[in-house]
Amino acid sequence: MLMVWIAVIVFACILEIATQLQLISVWAAVGGIAALICDVYGVDSTIQIVIFFAVTFVSLALTRPLVRKLTKNIPELPSNADMNIGKIGKVTKIVNESEGIFRVSVAGDDWSAITTDPIIPDVGTSVKVERIEGVKLVVSRVC
Repeated sequence: MLMVWIAVIVFACILEIATQLQLISVWAAVGGIAALICDVYGVDSTIQIVIFFAVTFVSLALTRPLVRKLTKNIPELPSNADMNIGKIGKVTKIVNESEGIFRVSVAGDDWSAITTDPIIPDVGTSVKVERIEGVKLVVSRVC
């Protein structure tokens, strides 16, 4: 069982790193270490499995609320798209006039956009990014 516990620990650590340290599988690694220690001392395999699950769930129950409390006040970084909210762009192309879809250039990037205004802005019109809905910018005319 020694190699099984080593594999569990390694897999849990790799999964934790792959999820950008979101504290998804760190508890399984802790449980794996406890089971590995039991294996080294010759504890029965069934007991090792019980220890693995018990330590995993207990460490999760004890630390997850604390981790949430500590990370609660950490501000989320906006995505690249969110950083465009409030910026000014220019209409570059009307794609579908009947559906009100057009293209906008904001900070050098080309986006699909819709408007909050009842009339589609002409090509070259300056617009302000109000929000993002799916993959489209929602913009309004700049006066």
